[in-house]
Amino acid sequence: MLQNKEIKTLLKINAITLCLCVSFGMLLSRNLYMKYKQQLLETSASIINNIVLKYPDLETELISNLFTSTNSDLTLFSKYGIDIKSLDYLKKCDYNKKMTYLVLTIFTIIVFLIEWLIYIIFIKKQYKKLRKIDKYMNNILNDNYTLDIREYEEGDLSNLKNDIYKVTIKLKEQSDISKKDKKYLEEILEDISHQLKTPLTSMYVINDILATDTIDIKARKEFLQKNRNQLERIEWLVTSLLKMSRLDSGTVILKKEQVTIYSLIDKSLEPLKVMLDLKNITLITKCPPDLKITVDFNWTSEALINVIKNACEHTPVNGQIDITAEANPIYTSIVITNTGLPIDKKDLPHIFKRFYKGNHNKESIGIGLNMTKKIIDMQNGEISCISTNKTSFIMKFYRNI
Repeated sequence: MLQNKEIKTLLKINAITLCLCVSFGMLLSRNLYMKYKQQLLETSASIINNIVLKYPDLETELISNLFTSTNSDLTLFSKYGIDIKSLDYLKKCDYNKKMTYLVLTIFTIIVFLIEWLIYIIFIKKQYKKLRKIDKYMNNILNDNYTLDIREYEEGDLSNLKNDIYKVTIKLKEQSDISKKDKKYLEEILEDISHQLKTPLTSMYVINDILATDTIDIKARKEFLQKNRNQLERIEWLVTSLLKMSRLDSGTVILKKEQVTIYSLIDKSLEPLKVMLDLKNITLITKCPPDLKITVDFNWTSEALINVIKNACEHTPVNGQIDITAEANPIYTSIVITNTGLPIDKKDLPHIFKRFYKGNHNKESIGIGLNMTKKIIDMQNGEISCISTNKTSFIMKFYRNI
């Protein structure tokens, strides 16, 4: 409690006020005492003066007794029929005594009022700060994060304000992320809807054609194969979107291990052999058999599949794809190069964006390269593309130094 700035300030003010009041009280009491003493001396001097006028011989004895005598015989007054209470100078003494009590009482009341006023001012100031905090919290509840409640002072309330401001910043960040995620989800759902609409529309048309009795068996088989292709496309789209959602949500835990690049390439080519054979594409691989990198084997294979599949789609019949792997002290690189038309310059900066389709690739969905970039980025790597006479995708996996 004593570390609180407001409490320390209040205690200091109270201590100063009490010191001033006690000092003033002592001075007042001393002043009253001096007046009372002066009055007694004046009264005694008046009595002695009257006696000395009649009996000069008694002057020395009277003066000596005035300062040395401690025993007084008060019966002397009653002997002569004098009522002590009726003596004027004793009445003045009683009056001074009453005035002293009155002044001290008033003084005590004034001290109490001053202390009470100090506490009232202090409490009012604290409540003002609390009302400010309450108003600030209401603004936060109404999604208004523009106010700044920070205070660069000591004290528990100032610390509380600073902590509330820190929480506000975090809430604002969470709110911005939530809004961004909501917008992103809307865009994703819109893109998914758009991607699914095309194959579904095609399937509806094919289904209507197949429902007719005039179609021959050969045409029916062709349309059934087209329907199967569209179903495979939808299945691939849904599977890819599920993988992307896992990567985006951070639920994917990459199991990093040392694997040979040769085994990665071999696994990545397995599902693409039919496509390579159908287009009679020549595949040339240049990779040292013992060259290793530390990555997640399955997810990195997924990334390579997407890049090689993209290369196959853009390589003409009888074309060529080169896969080269090499290492240096900084990183290990895998370069996939294919023949064919280069990527348009205006498309090149956007090819890794989700659902982006270039002008020459209307059939593409635009998920594979985006997924590849995310997987490689998560493993301390980067991917880039150069497209001139040939198109090359360069993947770099940096060493942990």
